[in-house]
Amino acid sequence: MDQRPVYLDLTKIRLPMSAFSSITHRLSGMYVFFITLPVMLYMIYHSTSSKSNFENLLITLDAISFKSIFIYLSFLIFWYHILTGIRHLIMDFLHIGESLNGSNYSAIFVLVFWLISSVSFMVYIFI
Repeated sequence: MDQRPVYLDLTKIRLPMSAFSSITHRLSGMYVFFITLPVMLYMIYHSTSSKSNFENLLITLDAISFKSIFIYLSFLIFWYHILTGIRHLIMDFLHIGESLNGSNYSAIFVLVFWLISSVSFMVYIFI
């Protein structure tokens, strides 16, 4: 007879970094598809409708406001999704980093690269 656990403490389970990267890649994809894409299409539609709407959009993006921070964070999430997608494609097609050690190191590399590029992008934009 199979003994199943009665109580499973999810806080004690430690995921490998590659699993964390894979889960966040899926979550960022859902964010990009359901939030970033409609907002960007809305902005493109309204900015192309008239010259005054386009100028208002430029003024909004120049000022540090909730809208501009939302747009920049959406771009950073999209950038993370692209980087982790490239990592997955390299693992799938080139068979590089398929071992547990290799996948953990590549996940850490992608996360560190994303953090450094995000900070440098934000410094470039806001300063």
